[in-house]
Amino acid sequence: MKQLLFVLLLAFQVQAQETLIKIKKDTSSQMKTLFQLKKLNSFGLSLQSQTLLGKGGPERGMTFQIHLNNKLSIGLTSFRSYPRKDDPNGYVPEPRRRFNAFTIEATPVANKVFHLSFPLSIGRIQEDFSTNMYPQSLYSSYVMPQPIWQDPFEYGPKALGIQPGINLEVNIFKYIKAFGGVNYRFAMGEEKTPGMSRAAGTLGVKVGVFDYHKK
Repeated sequence: MKQLLFVLLLAFQVQAQETLIKIKKDTSSQMKTLFQLKKLNSFGLSLQSQTLLGKGGPERGMTFQIHLNNKLSIGLTSFRSYPRKDDPNGYVPEPRRRFNAFTIEATPVANKVFHLSFPLSIGRIQEDFSTNMYPQSLYSSYVMPQPIWQDPFEYGPKALGIQPGINLEVNIFKYIKAFGGVNYRFAMGEEKTPGMSRAAGTLGVKVGVFDYHKK
Protein backbone atom coordinates (compact mmCIF):
# COMPACT_ATOMS: atom_id res chain seq x y z
CA MET A 1 0.00 0.00 0.00
CA LYS A 2 2.80 2.35 0.89
CA GLN A 3 4.57 1.58 -2.38
CA LEU A 4 1.40 2.37 -4.35
CA LEU A 5 0.97 5.69 -2.56
CA PHE A 6 4.62 6.53 -3.23
CA VAL A 7 4.21 5.80 -6.95
CA LEU A 8 1.05 7.90 -7.15
CA LEU A 9 2.74 10.80 -5.31
CA LEU A 10 5.75 10.63 -7.64
CA ALA A 11 3.52 10.63 -10.72
CA PHE A 12 1.56 13.62 -9.42
CA GLN A 13 4.80 15.54 -8.75
CA VAL A 14 6.10 14.87 -12.28
CA GLN A 15 2.79 15.97 -13.80
CA ALA A 16 2.78 19.15 -11.71
CA GLN A 17 6.31 20.03 -12.83
CA GLU A 18 5.39 19.51 -16.49
CA THR A 19 2.34 21.76 -16.09
CA LEU A 20 4.42 24.45 -14.37
CA ILE A 21 7.02 24.37 -17.14
CA LYS A 22 4.31 24.79 -19.77
CA ILE A 23 2.84 27.77 -17.91
CA LYS A 24 6.22 29.51 -17.56
CA LYS A 25 7.33 28.84 -21.10
CA ASP A 26 8.27 32.11 -22.87
CA THR A 27 6.16 32.41 -26.02
CA SER A 28 7.03 36.07 -26.86
CA SER A 29 9.15 36.76 -29.94
CA GLN A 30 10.95 39.80 -28.43
CA MET A 31 12.34 40.65 -25.02
CA LYS A 32 10.02 42.86 -22.98
CA THR A 33 11.48 45.73 -20.92
CA LEU A 34 10.10 48.28 -18.48
CA PHE A 35 11.01 51.19 -20.79
CA GLN A 36 10.84 50.98 -24.58
CA LEU A 37 13.27 53.11 -26.60
CA LYS A 38 11.84 54.58 -29.77
CA LYS A 39 13.43 53.75 -33.09
CA LEU A 40 16.10 56.23 -34.18
CA ASN A 41 14.64 57.90 -37.28
CA SER A 42 16.86 61.00 -37.40
CA PHE A 43 19.90 62.50 -35.73
CA GLY A 44 21.92 65.72 -35.84
CA LEU A 45 24.87 67.72 -34.54
CA SER A 46 24.96 71.35 -33.47
CA LEU A 47 27.14 74.00 -31.85
CA GLN A 48 25.48 76.47 -29.54
CA SER A 49 26.69 79.86 -28.28
CA GLN A 50 24.84 81.61 -25.48
CA THR A 51 25.13 84.35 -22.88
CA LEU A 52 23.74 84.25 -19.34
CA LEU A 53 22.76 87.65 -17.91
CA GLY A 54 22.28 87.97 -14.19
CA LYS A 55 23.83 88.68 -10.80
CA GLY A 56 27.61 88.40 -10.64
CA GLY A 57 28.29 89.45 -14.20
CA PRO A 58 27.54 87.87 -17.56
CA GLU A 59 28.64 84.36 -18.53
CA ARG A 60 29.38 83.16 -22.04
CA GLY A 61 29.09 79.54 -22.94
CA MET A 62 29.56 77.05 -25.76
CA THR A 63 27.62 73.78 -26.07
CA PHE A 64 28.07 70.80 -28.35
CA GLN A 65 24.96 68.64 -28.79
CA ILE A 66 23.84 65.43 -30.48
CA HIS A 67 20.16 65.45 -31.49
CA LEU A 68 18.05 62.28 -31.50
CA ASN A 69 14.73 62.16 -33.38
CA ASN A 70 14.64 65.98 -33.22
CA LYS A 71 13.22 65.72 -29.69
CA LEU A 72 16.06 64.82 -27.32
CA SER A 73 19.58 66.30 -27.24
CA ILE A 74 22.63 65.32 -25.21
CA GLY A 75 25.98 67.06 -25.09
CA LEU A 76 28.66 68.99 -23.21
CA THR A 77 28.59 72.64 -22.17
CA SER A 78 31.14 75.07 -20.76
CA PHE A 79 30.52 78.53 -19.26
CA ARG A 80 32.98 81.27 -18.27
CA SER A 81 32.05 84.35 -16.26
CA TYR A 82 33.11 87.92 -16.98
CA PRO A 83 32.58 89.74 -13.64
CA ARG A 84 31.70 93.40 -13.55
CA LYS A 85 34.47 95.78 -12.47
CA ASP A 86 32.45 98.02 -10.19
CA ASP A 87 35.45 99.26 -8.19
CA PRO A 88 36.67 102.61 -9.63
CA ASN A 89 40.24 101.73 -8.62
CA GLY A 90 40.25 98.68 -10.83
CA TYR A 91 39.84 95.92 -8.27
CA VAL A 92 38.03 92.75 -9.30
CA PRO A 93 35.96 91.73 -6.24
CA GLU A 94 34.01 89.06 -8.08
CA PRO A 95 35.80 85.75 -8.72
CA ARG A 96 35.93 84.16 -12.13
CA ARG A 97 33.47 81.27 -12.31
CA ARG A 98 33.57 78.26 -14.59
CA PHE A 99 30.80 75.74 -15.11
CA ASN A 100 31.58 72.58 -17.10
CA ALA A 101 28.69 70.19 -17.39
CA PHE A 102 26.86 67.38 -19.15
CA THR A 103 23.63 68.63 -20.70
CA ILE A 104 20.38 67.02 -21.77
CA GLU A 105 17.57 68.91 -23.50
CA ALA A 106 14.01 67.95 -24.40
CA THR A 107 12.24 69.67 -27.33
CA PRO A 108 8.79 68.08 -27.79
CA VAL A 109 7.68 70.01 -30.94
CA ALA A 110 10.91 71.19 -32.57
CA ASN A 111 9.39 71.31 -36.09
CA LYS A 112 7.17 74.29 -35.24
CA VAL A 113 8.60 77.74 -35.99
CA PHE A 114 8.21 78.79 -32.34
CA HIS A 115 8.59 76.08 -29.73
CA LEU A 116 9.80 75.43 -26.18
CA SER A 117 12.89 73.52 -25.08
CA PHE A 118 13.80 72.31 -21.58
CA PRO A 119 17.57 72.12 -20.96
CA LEU A 120 19.22 70.58 -17.90
CA SER A 121 22.96 70.84 -17.14
CA ILE A 122 24.78 68.92 -14.39
CA GLY A 123 28.48 69.45 -13.70
CA ARG A 124 31.15 71.21 -11.66
CA ILE A 125 31.32 74.86 -10.64
CA GLN A 126 34.83 76.25 -10.05
CA GLU A 127 35.67 79.68 -8.63
CA ASP A 128 39.04 81.29 -9.38
CA PHE A 129 40.32 84.34 -7.51
CA SER A 130 42.53 87.07 -8.94
CA THR A 131 46.16 87.03 -7.79
CA ASN A 132 46.62 90.71 -8.69
CA MET A 133 45.15 92.79 -5.88
CA TYR A 134 46.77 96.09 -6.95
CA PRO A 135 44.82 98.99 -8.47
CA GLN A 136 44.92 99.17 -12.25
CA SER A 137 44.54 102.94 -12.57
CA LEU A 138 47.08 105.65 -11.77
CA TYR A 139 49.68 103.38 -10.20
CA SER A 140 49.49 100.55 -12.70
CA SER A 141 52.91 101.50 -14.13
CA TYR A 142 54.53 100.68 -10.76
CA VAL A 143 53.12 97.15 -10.64
CA MET A 144 55.66 94.55 -11.66
CA PRO A 145 54.38 92.80 -14.81
CA GLN A 146 53.59 89.10 -14.60
CA PRO A 147 55.06 86.53 -17.00
CA ILE A 148 52.84 85.91 -20.00
CA TRP A 149 52.58 82.21 -19.11
CA GLN A 150 51.36 82.84 -15.56
CA ASP A 151 47.63 82.54 -14.98
CA PRO A 152 46.43 85.69 -13.12
CA PHE A 153 43.87 83.56 -11.25
CA GLU A 154 44.29 80.86 -8.62
CA TYR A 155 41.91 77.95 -8.05
CA GLY A 156 39.25 78.33 -5.39
CA PRO A 157 36.28 76.31 -4.06
CA LYS A 158 34.39 73.73 -6.13
CA ALA A 159 30.78 72.53 -6.01
CA LEU A 160 28.23 70.43 -7.87
CA GLY A 161 26.05 72.53 -10.15
CA ILE A 162 22.55 71.65 -11.39
CA GLN A 163 21.00 74.10 -13.84
CA PRO A 164 17.46 73.55 -15.20
CA GLY A 165 15.84 76.05 -17.54
CA ILE A 166 13.22 76.78 -20.14
CA ASN A 167 13.81 78.44 -23.54
CA LEU A 168 11.66 79.77 -26.34
CA GLU A 169 13.26 78.81 -29.66
CA VAL A 170 12.61 80.05 -33.18
CA ASN A 171 13.66 78.24 -36.36
CA ILE A 172 15.20 81.06 -38.39
CA PHE A 173 16.56 78.81 -41.13
CA LYS A 174 16.83 75.06 -41.50
CA TYR A 175 20.28 75.07 -39.93
CA ILE A 176 20.04 78.09 -37.59
CA LYS A 177 17.97 78.60 -34.44
CA ALA A 178 17.81 81.48 -31.97
CA PHE A 179 16.51 81.22 -28.42
CA GLY A 180 15.93 83.12 -25.21
CA GLY A 181 14.81 81.98 -21.79
CA VAL A 182 15.53 81.72 -18.08
CA ASN A 183 17.36 79.24 -15.86
CA TYR A 184 18.53 78.77 -12.28
CA ARG A 185 21.80 77.23 -11.15
CA PHE A 186 21.80 75.31 -7.87
CA ALA A 187 25.13 74.77 -6.07
CA MET A 188 25.64 71.77 -3.77
CA GLY A 189 28.59 70.68 -1.67
CA GLU A 190 30.68 71.67 1.34
CA GLU A 191 32.67 74.28 -0.61
CA LYS A 192 29.71 76.03 -2.23
CA THR A 193 29.58 79.83 -1.97
CA PRO A 194 26.59 82.21 -2.20
CA GLY A 195 27.77 83.47 -5.59
CA MET A 196 27.62 80.02 -7.19
CA SER A 197 23.82 79.84 -7.11
CA ARG A 198 22.20 82.26 -9.50
CA ALA A 199 19.18 82.99 -11.66
CA ALA A 200 19.87 84.22 -15.17
CA GLY A 201 18.33 85.14 -18.46
CA THR A 202 19.59 83.35 -21.57
CA LEU A 203 20.20 84.52 -25.14
CA GLY A 204 21.78 82.27 -27.73
CA VAL A 205 22.12 80.82 -31.21
CA LYS A 206 22.32 77.21 -32.43
CA VAL A 207 23.97 76.26 -35.72
CA GLY A 208 23.97 72.72 -37.10
CA VAL A 209 22.01 69.84 -38.61
CA PHE A 210 19.11 69.07 -36.29
CA ASP A 211 17.02 66.51 -38.18
CA TYR A 212 19.02 64.40 -40.62
CA HIS A 213 16.98 61.35 -41.72
CA LYS A 214 18.70 58.08 -42.40
CA LYS A 215 18.25 56.61 -45.85
